[in-house]
Amino acid sequence: MAETPAHLKIKKDAENMRILLVEDNPDHSYLVRKSVNEALRSQVEIAESGEQGVMRLGNEKYDLIISDFNLPGMSGLEVLKTIKEMGVDAPFIMLTGQGDEKVAVSAMQAGAYNYVVKDDVCYTILPRVISETLTQFRADKEKERLEREIREKSEALEKANRELKKLDELKSQFISSVSHEFKNPLNSIQESIALVLDGIVNPTEPKGKRVMEIAQNSTERLTILVNDLLDFSKLEAGKMKMEKEPVDIRGVLTEALDSMSPLAEKRKITLTCAPAAHKMIVFADPMRIVQVLTNLISNAIKYTQEGGAIRLDARSEKDPASSLQKIVVSVKDSGAGIAKENLSRIFERFEQIKQPQHRDLPALQGTGLGLSICREIVQLHQGRIWVESELGKGSTFFFTLPRYQ
Repeated sequence: MAETPAHLKIKKDAENMRILLVEDNPDHSYLVRKSVNEALRSQVEIAESGEQGVMRLGNEKYDLIISDFNLPGMSGLEVLKTIKEMGVDAPFIMLTGQGDEKVAVSAMQAGAYNYVVKDDVCYTILPRVISETLTQFRADKEKERLEREIREKSEALEKANRELKKLDELKSQFISSVSHEFKNPLNSIQESIALVLDGIVNPTEPKGKRVMEIAQNSTERLTILVNDLLDFSKLEAGKMKMEKEPVDIRGVLTEALDSMSPLAEKRKITLTCAPAAHKMIVFADPMRIVQVLTNLISNAIKYTQEGGAIRLDARSEKDPASSLQKIVVSVKDSGAGIAKENLSRIFERFEQIKQPQHRDLPALQGTGLGLSICREIVQLHQGRIWVESELGKGSTFFFTLPRYQ
């Protein structure tokens, strides 16, 4: 009977395999090897006992295993169970005597792929059984791979959906917060202007000046909010440009210090700066680095009680990863500190960490974008930013900039 194309393909897939035969009868071993070699041109190696077969399978890799059931010492079924426990991943065919149907069933239940009864035609049909077994084994492995891939992709999709849901919730909270943040200063400005226009207060008198100061503070607050939103939008779109140039970081620290000193003095907080005496040149956008520093100082002022202290510093050190020099800038405060569980979230967008120890501190509301923007700006300078903090012992924010070579 002529072989069909499908049979020829199965035969081709089974060719040139490495097969281990566990068989103590030399005559049977010869017949199996002769049949398989002629039909499949596969290499058949012999183990004369179950123990020897297990030892070889522990040290070498085979494409298929054939084992007689009746072996001296360890039976073929024990061989099968042992190598399954060892994690041997290869199809197993059991050779059984006539009338040993129960043995065949036990072997299949233990993980055998097929069985062949030793009779007058077993050596003739064995190559076909090997080919079909190998085809089924490969199909099962492909099915397992696809199922694993589907499971991994499903888990990744579920994780992405959870993250999207969380981001959507954060954005909703953000919109609500920003709406509230815009409403308050706008109302304050509107009321201040109305008081002046209606003649209730005179801008040249102390009471009127105070009203105008309130309006000015509210305007500054709105400016900060709008700038945060604009910067965030630029960063999201990848359109924030860095105008980098060689600059001494000490001058940048001084500019940030001068900018924030009035607010610190108003809160009766000591703000100092003590960088090294020698020049520390970085290749950076000075305006953006000042923005990072003023944001960090502003946060430090918010979370530091009156009479506290904030210190700016900068030092040069070698980066162990690249052996290049880098500048490490720090903003250290004596404020309320940050809980350990919140440290990993503090630079995330829309995050506004609220802690019980902050209840006595004034006006901590914001967009929740400031530190996220700082992180993006530092990363655009090939640096990194992080925080070290302990509740009740203040916080220190660090960021690095590559030293200009």
